[in-house]
Amino acid sequence: MASSASPTPFQVTVHPFPSPTPSACAYERGASSARHALVFLGGLTTGPHSTDLTVLANMLGQSPLDYALWEFRMRSSYSGFGYSNLANDVEDVAALVHYLRGLGKEKIVLMGSSTGCQDCLEYAKHQTPPVDGYILTSPVSDRESAFLFMSPENLAKSGQVALDMIDNGRQDDPMPKESLPFIFTTPVTAYRWHSLAAKGGDEDYFSSDLPHSALAATFGRVDKPLLILPAGEDEMVPPTVDREALLGRWIAACKDGVASGLSGFVPGADHAVSSAEAQGWVAERVGAFLGSV
Repeated sequence: MASSASPTPFQVTVHPFPSPTPSACAYERGASSARHALVFLGGLTTGPHSTDLTVLANMLGQSPLDYALWEFRMRSSYSGFGYSNLANDVEDVAALVHYLRGLGKEKIVLMGSSTGCQDCLEYAKHQTPPVDGYILTSPVSDRESAFLFMSPENLAKSGQVALDMIDNGRQDDPMPKESLPFIFTTPVTAYRWHSLAAKGGDEDYFSSDLPHSALAATFGRVDKPLLILPAGEDEMVPPTVDREALLGRWIAACKDGVASGLSGFVPGADHAVSSAEAQGWVAERVGAFLGSV
């Protein structure tokens, strides 16, 4: 799913709902009479309507699946990610799931993209209130991706700066700008940077060097159907990573029957799943998966 917004107008139904996020709103795309909900969770710097979900929304609208597509604003949306964390995300997602259940939605599936995949696996640890399935698109290791933007020496120095700040009780203070990769243009706290970039950090879910015990504690906790769709040409994955082997390890760490047989690499897709062909392929797989949930 491309990170740029859809080039044509589209209609949504705005739902203000109780949430830890002040003045939280969710945005329903599709028929309000739909019995089920697909909730999209974007990656760092994104938020409602910043990802082009037109192909996915059209698929849902034209299928008999009876799902509407939902997005919503979290504390970590847009530039807020730098001062937020996965615990906040879980609280925010739980508030929306509670609201959707109150509307009578029968099935609720969480669909993460990039860092949204961490949200999905973190939510699966808590399962309160429960959902009915998870979809991971473009899951990547932020720790390994950091090496694409910083030298090993600078990354090590940056990690030490974060640790020193945390040890001094300054985990919620912003990192020095020179200690962050250039792709971050808004403040990021010492805690969030450590969470993203440190080995064993709170968001170290997808690194290729994680032992099976670590994967068992994340993928192995999922007890609802799980669809895993890495991007086939993801530029955020270092070339040293054996992508096929890594996907196999993720699937092997799941409980029997949890990982969908529809899981696999999105052909030709970059990290944002930018091309119409890749978006169509994802929509087709997602539709088949939802039909099996």
